[in-house]
Amino acid sequence: MSLELISIGAVLLAATVVAAGLKQSFFITRSFFSLGVLFLLIGSMFALPHGTRGVELFPSGGLAVTFSLDASASWLVAWGLAPALFAGITISRSRISQGWYGGAALTILGAIGVAGLQDGISFLIAWEVMSLGGAFLLLNDRRASTADAGQSNLFMLSLLEVGSVSLLIGMLVLGSRDPSFSVWHGLWLGLSPLETFGIGVLFLIGFGAKLGVLPFYEWYPSAYSSGSGATGAILSGVVLNVAWYSLGRALLHWMPASKTPLLFGVLVLAAGVISAILSILYGFQQGDWRKLLSFSTAENGGLATAALGAAIMFRVAGLPDLSTLAWVVGLLHLGGHSLAKGSLMITADQIYETGGTYEISQHDALSRAPWTLGVGAVMGGMSLSAMPPMAGFVSEWFLFQTLFQAFRFTSSTGRVALALAGAGIALTAALSLATMIKVLGVGMLGKNQNRTPQRQTLPVDQKSRSLAVLSLGTLALVYSVGMIWWIRELTYASWIGPSQTVNHMVDGLLLVPLSSGFAFISPFLLVVVGGLLSLIPLALIRLRRHGINGYRKVPIWAQGLEKVPESSATTALVFSNALRQFYSFIYRPKTVAKSDGNEKGYFVKQVSFEYSVAPIFGPFLFSPIVRLVRWTSEKTSKMQMGSMNVYILYIGLMLILILAIAIFI
Repeated sequence: MSLELISIGAVLLAATVVAAGLKQSFFITRSFFSLGVLFLLIGSMFALPHGTRGVELFPSGGLAVTFSLDASASWLVAWGLAPALFAGITISRSRISQGWYGGAALTILGAIGVAGLQDGISFLIAWEVMSLGGAFLLLNDRRASTADAGQSNLFMLSLLEVGSVSLLIGMLVLGSRDPSFSVWHGLWLGLSPLETFGIGVLFLIGFGAKLGVLPFYEWYPSAYSSGSGATGAILSGVVLNVAWYSLGRALLHWMPASKTPLLFGVLVLAAGVISAILSILYGFQQGDWRKLLSFSTAENGGLATAALGAAIMFRVAGLPDLSTLAWVVGLLHLGGHSLAKGSLMITADQIYETGGTYEISQHDALSRAPWTLGVGAVMGGMSLSAMPPMAGFVSEWFLFQTLFQAFRFTSSTGRVALALAGAGIALTAALSLATMIKVLGVGMLGKNQNRTPQRQTLPVDQKSRSLAVLSLGTLALVYSVGMIWWIRELTYASWIGPSQTVNHMVDGLLLVPLSSGFAFISPFLLVVVGGLLSLIPLALIRLRRHGINGYRKVPIWAQGLEKVPESSATTALVFSNALRQFYSFIYRPKTVAKSDGNEKGYFVKQVSFEYSVAPIFGPFLFSPIVRLVRWTSEKTSKMQMGSMNVYILYIGLMLILILAIAIFI
């Protein structure tokens, strides 16, 4: 049943690409896309907990191209497609072309192929389709000028191609004799530990380019800001999920534990933690909804990568139960992240529709939007900042409990690495909370004095968008509260330990890290108790309405002023400037203030103020590479002199080289 639904969904998405290319009715294109995503989502859900059976798609050069989704892939695809479904339904028709749906369909088809194809050749094709589909998606979003969108996409594709080349090299080494994934574990056993380490690094670079592992997260802000929040919901959902799943499949399924050095697990752990810290540090400084949320996506990709690093370390140490725990924690984290990030990405589009800008500023968004927008956005922000009882709270609590198992290691290397990772993730959690307070507090609250704060009749698309935000935020809550039931769908989601490991993560109404004697939480009971405690303030409000005075109204504090002037409103820079100065050794902040006046300078006509933070890897890594390529092209351009004699000389040298290779090699 699940395979049939997935097949129907894939056919509908292919029809979306055709309809978009032929510029058919916008309604038909949107319907094909929405139905295709819905069928894929339901099919992936039905595949749990065992996954789908393998099915041969077609023979190709003696190789049978097969497709199957295991439990881990089904879980990540299903939750990743939920925001994609709402994004496709709610995106403003006036802001995009039909090509957007074609790009979105290609991206999702590529992602499904990455998650389910079982040989290296078809996998690489699906990976490229997913990348190029994402670029096509961004170019058809019409949120940036053609020049800016093109430059952002070229930067994104150039970094992704670095990853693709790394994947190609690694897969050529493993699959030179047989490209089928089923035999790669056995083939890897014949390699030395040094070769294992090298191939592992290639896969970390290859998949990390899409995940945003440093330094690749630097393509995120420019690419995301050239598109809409709906585009960001797709890139932060199913695309991010399948990239992480592929990295886990390579490092936990194909790579044999006997050949994996502990230091490689430490490398993956460190890459994830450092990426998360740097991403959220830079996300906190952003003044654009999409840029801030893009860095948040890279942060959560880093947290999931840290969980994968811990899984590798536990596996090498001979602790399969803890390795399975760490892997499942990554699955839980990315599933909840997809829902929460989708709610805020679609919220960004609503802010743009009502305020005309993605800028994080006080322009009374809530006073001109349905209550559903505020509630859904707050729940999404709570989840991304790991506030109870939301999905992010569950997964990050599990991640901390996994890292606290460092005492199980006999070597000091593992203990110190997990302890430092725990400290880094604690810093990330604190910064993430401040970031979500900034984007929701500054970006949605406040009062713009230039507007009349009155509710107006909203268009249907804005109402549906607000409902989509509420739906995704509510799903993030349901995801957490129902985890005592949902987690059993991951019983067979590990390649490492026994299937009963996941069952030991639940004890009645409690979530536990394999043992209730170590630690426990219960989001279900938190919601029940929280609901009962909420009766107290509700009763006080009720009594107040009946004339019982118990509080007084006072103006808010604003630097001692009795009345809050518009000029003292909190801006995105004011909110984050303290941290900007504290971490100036990372940010290298730059502030430029200029004033233009008359000749004597008595009367100021214009004041301009600009502030920025410098990227870490741009000046020290990417810029030197660009200069090297330009210098090389200038030098080699002299070879094209237009002289026939020189070209004949080139051909002669090539023939001599070919003969030498044929004779001596």
